[in-house]
Amino acid sequence: MSGVMSVELTRTELVALKEAIELSPVFDGRAQARDAIQDVLRERRSRPAPLCIEQSTLAALVRRIIPIDVPSAALRLKLNRTIERESRG
Repeated sequence: MSGVMSVELTRTELVALKEAIELSPVFDGRAQARDAIQDVLRERRSRPAPLCIEQSTLAALVRRIIPIDVPSAALRLKLNRTIERESRG
């Protein structure tokens, strides 16, 4: 897995993802993922820009998301589908 992926997320999903990173143990790419999410959240737009992140970092992050409720389960599913779609390419 390599390359940069672009994922369309809502502001709410970005915040949830940021919180998941803060609660997750250290993994390769954690700082880069956190910084990429913060950069998108800082932008003043009605719709956030897509999150651009390395595929390997996104895969590591998805493995760390524990679906404890419907929003976190939906977020994990959305990110998994993005990775699968890109892998089939």
